[in-house]
Amino acid sequence: MPRVAPTAKAYALVLAVALAASVTSLRNGFVYDDNSAIKGDARVHTLVHAPRLLVTPYWTKDVRDKVYRPLTTTAFAVLWAAGRGAPWIYHAADVAIHLGVVALVLALAGAVLGRGAVVAALWFAVHPVHVEVVANAVGIAELMAAAAYLGTVLCYRAEGAAARSDPGGARRALLAAAVLACAALALGAKEHALTLPAALLLVDAWDRRATGGSWAALVRRRVVLWLGVVALAAGYLAAREAIVGGIGAGSVAPGLEALGLAARIVVMIPAFLVWARLLVFPLHLSADYAPDAFAPVLTLTAAHVAGLLLLAGAFGAAWAARRRLPALTFGLVWFVITASVAANILVPTGVLLAERVLFLPSVGAAIVIGALWERLPATGAAWAGTALVLALLGARTLERIPVWRQQERFYQALLRDAPDSYHTHWARGARAFDQGDARTGEHEYFTAIRIHPEDAAVVQELGERYLAAGLFAPADRFLTAAFREDSIRSDAALEAVMARTRMGRADSAVALGEAALRRFPDVPTLLLATSDAYLALGRPLSALVLRRRITYLVPDSWQYQHIAAFGAAMAGRCDEARTRLERAVAMAPPGEAVPRRFLASLTPGPTCGQARP
Repeated sequence: MPRVAPTAKAYALVLAVALAASVTSLRNGFVYDDNSAIKGDARVHTLVHAPRLLVTPYWTKDVRDKVYRPLTTTAFAVLWAAGRGAPWIYHAADVAIHLGVVALVLALAGAVLGRGAVVAALWFAVHPVHVEVVANAVGIAELMAAAAYLGTVLCYRAEGAAARSDPGGARRALLAAAVLACAALALGAKEHALTLPAALLLVDAWDRRATGGSWAALVRRRVVLWLGVVALAAGYLAAREAIVGGIGAGSVAPGLEALGLAARIVVMIPAFLVWARLLVFPLHLSADYAPDAFAPVLTLTAAHVAGLLLLAGAFGAAWAARRRLPALTFGLVWFVITASVAANILVPTGVLLAERVLFLPSVGAAIVIGALWERLPATGAAWAGTALVLALLGARTLERIPVWRQQERFYQALLRDAPDSYHTHWARGARAFDQGDARTGEHEYFTAIRIHPEDAAVVQELGERYLAAGLFAPADRFLTAAFREDSIRSDAALEAVMARTRMGRADSAVALGEAALRRFPDVPTLLLATSDAYLALGRPLSALVLRRRITYLVPDSWQYQHIAAFGAAMAGRCDEARTRLERAVAMAPPGEAVPRRFLASLTPGPTCGQARP
């Protein structure tokens, strides 16, 4: 099949279709992960400290996932400033970048396909599996990573052509710089770009097949630039290690905890069937694939057999087609390379299965579709069938986009699409508690914990529900369990200390508070809760030590000066109490009378006139 670069009309058609299939997402708000990663993250609500975002994790410190995406967090901050926190600007950016990705897909497809390139790009443009990325504000991570990834591949290929025609020319140098710049951007957007060196080898293999020549000559021309991309990947991993404390996921996906390589392969084989279904027949889509919506299984099932047959068929097809239908082989190998991180085989990630992880791999699937379509006869029936399939895919996309319009729609979709997921039971439990139905709420939380007891977040939230209801014993049990399961949860430890203190177990509260403070010595609220436990235990001097530490950590807070003054009064340090209250009066707003009243009440004596607790 002759390969001709796509025309301007082809780009116009593909972009118009892509816009029509995604523009309704401009009406969407902040939903699901948007609320924690954007709306609830004060770090991205200002550009004052924007440079710090380049050296901070993607998630806030209370989230266990070790993720480093500096370009993405910076983009969140820039868009927040540009739109003053309005969701529409995030969705506008998503749509704009998606159009850019579609254009790049057409360019790549045009390099390996003939007339099927446009069909491949149209299939990619309207496929409903991409809705989670395009219609969700945080999907900009996938979008920017894909755009920069494709930009790296296309610039690398152009640099290869320049290396053959004009090895010392300025154009080659500019293209090499563009390759490195795009690779850096892709790595900064999402960690899936770590597969770039392998993708560039795939491009080299394709170009060698097309142009001839020896591998030795190809290596001499490309090795320096290729090693430059490898060095960028290594630099990203080093930065990730330094900033988030590791190169792997902080929290491992449900069902993959403590599993070795062989066991992860067994668990993931049925997931490949789900991927295939989503790409070929995307009628049922889901916002969640957590257990038990997708149940990780280590014993051999029919799904494992079918998955193995699927994998064997795909690898067999790639090998058999390498000469007669090389574009199909290219597409399948692209899919394997770009999906290797999300496959959880080499390294476990924090996501077991999700539609969004198919965004970049589906570029390979689009090329496979284009290669197979080129084998069809160019008849009216073939064109009509193609148009019908694309129209059905586009209709499903348009139907799916409103799921991310508002939180209530997302909740209803979660109930409908993944009723067995522990996330769904968790959401039902939270909704029931909020509506005053504690019995149902408790039952749903228990179900979620039974399905996935390793998720400390749901365990902690149930403990918080008990604490709010004044049920301190069960609150302590679940909050302590959450802290033991995930020791970064300082707030769970704090709340467990509060529960123990309120139920009259001050000695136990102090023991837990001190244990937590050894890990989190600079958390003011934890220091305060532990100091309250010391006061309840009749040890005011120990309480005062902790309250002093709070004022060192937060010197500009009149409230903490006031709290430390109370601790000083309880310890009989009346001069210190008076000094701190004078500071609190000076720092407090003019109309704030609390520190003034406290200062006026101080008298000589062991507790400065304050009654002991």
